Amino acid sequence: MHKCIQFDIQALEPLKLGKFERDSNNEYSYSYIPGSVVKGAVAWGLVEEKGFVPKEILNGSSIFYNAYPLLDGNPAIPMMQGYMGDKQEIRSNKDNVRVVHSFNRKIENSIPLNNYEFVVKDAENEKLLLGYNPGKIENLHINKKDALNDSSKLKMFRYEAIRKGECFRAYIRVPEEHYDDIVKILSKDYIYFGGSRGSGYGKCRVTGIKEVSAVCLYESDLDIKEDLYIYFLSDAILYYDGKVNTYIPENELKEMLGIEGKCEYVESYSGLGVAASYNTLYRTNTVCYTAVLKGSVIKYRVEGKINPDRIKKLASEGVGLRREDGYGQIAVLDKIQDDMVVSRYRKNDIVEKSDIELTDEDKRVVNMILCNIFKTRSKLQIEKMVIELLKDVNRPQESLQSQIGKLLNIFQNGFYQTEDDFRKYLNEYLEHIRKKKGKAVWHKLYDFTVANTLDKFRSERLSIQKMLEDFVQNKFNSVFREIENIVNKGITLGIYKYPVESQKAQVLHNLKMDFFISFFEYCLRMKEKEVIS
Repeated sequence: MHKCIQFDIQALEPLKLGKFERDSNNEYSYSYIPGSVVKGAVAWGLVEEKGFVPKEILNGSSIFYNAYPLLDGNPAIPMMQGYMGDKQEIRSNKDNVRVVHSFNRKIENSIPLNNYEFVVKDAENEKLLLGYNPGKIENLHINKKDALNDSSKLKMFRYEAIRKGECFRAYIRVPEEHYDDIVKILSKDYIYFGGSRGSGYGKCRVTGIKEVSAVCLYESDLDIKEDLYIYFLSDAILYYDGKVNTYIPENELKEMLGIEGKCEYVESYSGLGVAASYNTLYRTNTVCYTAVLKGSVIKYRVEGKINPDRIKKLASEGVGLRREDGYGQIAVLDKIQDDMVVSRYRKNDIVEKSDIELTDEDKRVVNMILCNIFKTRSKLQIEKMVIELLKDVNRPQESLQSQIGKLLNIFQNGFYQTEDDFRKYLNEYLEHIRKKKGKAVWHKLYDFTVANTLDKFRSERLSIQKMLEDFVQNKFNSVFREIENIVNKGITLGIYKYPVESQKAQVLHNLKMDFFISFFEYCLRMKEKEVIS
């Protein structure tokens, strides 16, 4: 027999919940508390109380669910992928955006709504979703430990963390005999979640501890007639037949639900990430799996009546590997809600008292620091984007290295010109090679293409020719939209942000210039295909 515990977590200090994604100077954080982190905190508390951890806590008998944001007493869930809205409303980040789901309807002039990581239903209007992104902070730290005997190893790095004051709702499903021990640990004055406790991170208070009959993050539909949707409420490692899948195979789903008739995969809106854990003893990551990200939704078409008890069981047990750490939580639906309005959830910012008043010179220094951080971070993001694009490249048979070298020099020198002058100069150069006899170079620029898979919802092949023309004409394509997202996100420190609205146009232009410079540099480093006569 098992019991389910519900409790709320309030962050008294910032929470550093390290993601697998990192670079040498930055460590990024989840925006929720993963089940594995809750499990680690409970296991540590059991060691302090009892001197050991019962095997039922570690062997999969207990389930530690992800703790998602709590908004005015209402637990949030991951934003379902596939909702589309007017691109102007979404890009301008309006407070209210009307959306439809692409499974149900295709509309023109629309793009996916990815502005929010979590949503919660409005209590009074079922057609209204409140979107929310937990607040985060960034702190600089100095690594002194490795520099005790070698000052050259002294290094500054940055931690990203959830800001203090954020609240989350968590659940634990535990064997009945260990229920009282878990409640005792959660009832302490303070409990620590995440890493870097010695640096002032992770201190939390747990409140509202109570037993609930079952854990249900989102209600499943029990009357499935034709369409069946799997909505992922957490990341899921779908490991079947010796390999990781991006959806639940039809034969596996038929067995799980006891479907006797047809079960056919139709389509999906999903994202992929990395599921990794960290072994503190050996200071290394354990086996890393590709995981379907929370918020993903998969559509199947089925025939025959499905036993409601099988649906309840599947939704309760979840799918895939590492379910005991919160992975694989799902809801089974017979339809996707449509014609919704997603509204920005307004949460009172946490205001800390401070006696420090910044002078105009201080503000200028803060802006300069933010500018430098943004430039360093965006340069890394641009390079990652270029590398991803060049994973799938089609080159023309004839050499294009000389022309790419010329274009690289043009863009490198373009930083010394105004935006309008450079666009005019580049346009004249492109017009020149377009009108040359035979148009050989122009055709080769068209034949050199890359596949942009950065967009979660659609892939697009882009040629060098198209990207250059879009740049000159100030048009958007899927790559430039990714660059615009970097600019819109910017970097924030309290009330200060870079870039501000008046700087965005120039910053966007500079990032596009950086993109082309990086792109052409990597193209020159690549080995050309051998021409087979």
